Amino acid sequence: MHDVNLIPAARLATRQRNTRLFVWAAFCGACAMCLIASSATLHTLHATEDRSLHGKRVDLDHAIAQEDEQLLALRKELAEAGMSLETTRAICNQPDWSRLFRGLSHRLDNEIVLNRCELSTLTADNKPVVEQWGSALPAKPLGALLNECRHTLLLSGFGKSQEAVSRFVLRLEGTGIFTIVRLMNSSRQSFLEEEAVAFSITCDLKES
Repeated sequence: MHDVNLIPAARLATRQRNTRLFVWAAFCGACAMCLIASSATLHTLHATEDRSLHGKRVDLDHAIAQEDEQLLALRKELAEAGMSLETTRAICNQPDWSRLFRGLSHRLDNEIVLNRCELSTLTADNKPVVEQWGSALPAKPLGALLNECRHTLLLSGFGKSQEAVSRFVLRLEGTGIFTIVRLMNSSRQSFLEEEAVAFSITCDLKES
C-alpha cells in the first residue's frame, strides 16, 4: 500500500525552500560569527602587539638616553683629564722660580729689608693671567698662553738710606735676569723706631 501525500505540491515546495533558507541563514550566521570572532581576535592581537612595540620603543629610548648621559660624562672626564695634562705640562715647562728667589736673597745685605715680594704673570694686554683663566677658559691652551706672557717682580721694603736702596737696584740690574729694574718710589718713614727709606721696585724678567 502506497502512502498518499495529501499536502499540495506548492506547499511542499515552499516548505523545502524555507528549510533551505533556514539552513543557509544558519550557515551565513555561523560564518558571520566566525568572521566577527576572527576580527576581534586580530584586533586584540594587533593591540597587544602595538602595546608590546610601544613598550619596547620606550625601553629603547630610555636606554639611548642613558647611553647619551654616559657618553657626555665620559667626554667631560676626558676634557678634564686633557686640561689637567695640559696644565701639568705647562707648569713643568715654567722656570724654577725658587732659583730666582734664592738669587734675590743673595743680593740683600744688612741695609735692606723686604716686606713684599710678588711675582706676576701678565698677558699681552698687561692683565694678570689668573684673571683671564679664572673668568673663562681661554681659547688657547694654557701652555701656549703662558708662552705669550711676561713676568714681573714687585719688591718693596726698607733701606737704611737712599744710597743703600740705590746700591740694591744696581745689584738687581747686575744679575742679568731683568730687562729693566725700575725704582717706583722711595720715601723716608719710621721703621723699628728708626728712620728708614721705604721703597718699591718693579723688575721685568727676561724671557727665555
